[in-house]
Amino acid sequence: MANALVSRIELRFLDAAGDARALALAADEPSASRDGLTLSAHQEKAIGGTIVRATVANRGADAVRLTSAIFDVATGFAASAPARFFKHGYQSWSASGGHDVSASQTHPRDTANFITRVNHQSETARPPEFSEAQTSELFTIVESNNVTERVLAGFIGATASLSTLTVASPEKIAARAILDDVTLAPGAHRELDPLLIASADESAARLAARWADAAGRWMKARVSAPFQRGWCSWYHYFHAITEDAIRANLKSLEAMRSEFPLDVVQIDDGFQAALGDWDITNSKFPSGLKKIAGEIRAAGFKAGIWTAPFLAARDSRLMAHHPDWFIMHAESGEPVRAGYNPNWTGSDDKFAYALDPSNPAFRAHLRQLFAKLTRDFGYSYLKLDFLYAAAAPGKRHDQNLTRGETLRQGLEAIRAGAGDDAFILGCGCPLGQAVGVVDGMRIGPDVSPFWGSTASGAGDPSTVYALDAIIARSFMHRRLWLNDPDCLMLRARKTKLTADERAALAATIVGSGGMLLISDDMSLLDAEAGKLFRAAAQIAEEIDSNAAREPVLALNLMTNGDVRGLITETQDGGAIAMILNRGDSSARVQTSDLKLDAGEIVALDLALDEKIEIFDTIELPPHSSRILRIKR
Repeated sequence: MANALVSRIELRFLDAAGDARALALAADEPSASRDGLTLSAHQEKAIGGTIVRATVANRGADAVRLTSAIFDVATGFAASAPARFFKHGYQSWSASGGHDVSASQTHPRDTANFITRVNHQSETARPPEFSEAQTSELFTIVESNNVTERVLAGFIGATASLSTLTVASPEKIAARAILDDVTLAPGAHRELDPLLIASADESAARLAARWADAAGRWMKARVSAPFQRGWCSWYHYFHAITEDAIRANLKSLEAMRSEFPLDVVQIDDGFQAALGDWDITNSKFPSGLKKIAGEIRAAGFKAGIWTAPFLAARDSRLMAHHPDWFIMHAESGEPVRAGYNPNWTGSDDKFAYALDPSNPAFRAHLRQLFAKLTRDFGYSYLKLDFLYAAAAPGKRHDQNLTRGETLRQGLEAIRAGAGDDAFILGCGCPLGQAVGVVDGMRIGPDVSPFWGSTASGAGDPSTVYALDAIIARSFMHRRLWLNDPDCLMLRARKTKLTADERAALAATIVGSGGMLLISDDMSLLDAEAGKLFRAAAQIAEEIDSNAAREPVLALNLMTNGDVRGLITETQDGGAIAMILNRGDSSARVQTSDLKLDAGEIVALDLALDEKIEIFDTIELPPHSSRILRIKR
């Protein structure tokens, strides 16, 4: 098969009269011009593929507005051949997985409400030629039947714009930089984010890791933070958290430090006076955030705090005092709704509204707020949630910024305020724009105290959908950031998770090597739970320590069967694998089908510390898992 290559680049724009225009550049041309615009591009061989870089310059007398730049990538596959592509999700909670090419041009979100589409798509309305069902975010991989090579196309930069890749037919990938009708003034130029194209006879997961490694290097990813172990209030207390509950758990954590060796204690949603007022507490936290942080640090833990910095509700001081800080509907002049939660506000209006980091006054507020939370109050672990709101569509203060640049500038303002030493965890975030700013990133939807296979959609709280995402995005760990697989729930009471389901959650988190936070009322945990946690932490840290050298990979990234898994190579030449049966029926797995290249396989039981040698088959009850240590 011939190497994949860019066959054409097309720039779409609106001229001074508002008419739609296009400027095309053939693969063998260094530049092309029209209506005062010049589009230039060059390609360089790197990372076992080709990096394409393009620039737009306005040499005319009038400002224009840039709509999009489309890179047509010829895969070399036959148009008639059955093929699959990896559909990567938009933000932390959005589903990722393999899909048949041309299986359907319709997607359930096509008829979903506006807030759902703002959550999970880089565009709330896709242009017809780039249908949601056929479109991946940031990168994709295409494989075709009876061809050993796979093709990767992915943007390795994300500071200039949001981006998509559409696979409507196996022979072509349409990689698109979304430029949001941004203004390009006379004499100005704009560099587009670089695109990596590669074809190789290697697994889809390894190709994905190659993309993540390239993107991490290009964007100077923050990947050196130590392995994170902590406690979070959310999955037991939810919005009902109080400072008394924090103190009770803090006392238990201090007393149980040997059973549960943790570093971070993080307060989640429920402390704030109003959505948008993050330094002021409600009546459940009468002592205020600074005093609570001091108590957490005095007990020997790092203090962590949750915020949703790009959202505010009607009853917040921020929205009352600064109505000009919001993204607005161009037609109505009203602020854009980007969330809905009755627990967030006492007002009749239960919506949350999207703030606009393109406004320098709001960015200054972010810097001051996060300097206060870290340097004054003492919170060194910052969980930033619902970050997609900054990229919501609408009228912005600065029309020279794309939505991707707006989100990026907001994140950079938070980092500037918090300082370089703070650990920043992103959540609900379009992924590319956060690389190089955050230290950790949630890579799936919320877990929940129930299995959740009947949840209304991937992205809703659901333990099984969270497990799917942990596996699908495992390759990002220690390449773009530390992966946050979300919290482990150990409690056997006040939960709908069975023992097998709790063990499956633990094993999948462990197998990913990602961050390890628990979220239980500590009074519900006993010595057995502590034993499981310590065993989980030991294996997870071993996998994490290898991850910078060798990525954690899905056993088969492109298939969506009930049996899924992860594998990481160890420094002794062996490997650690995790096998999950997410289905509702028992599964029997042949070890030969897993292609583990194993001389000896031992199954580890985290709870009982049992070691069982595996020969030809692995029996997996419904909703269960196994961790395997492989010797070669």
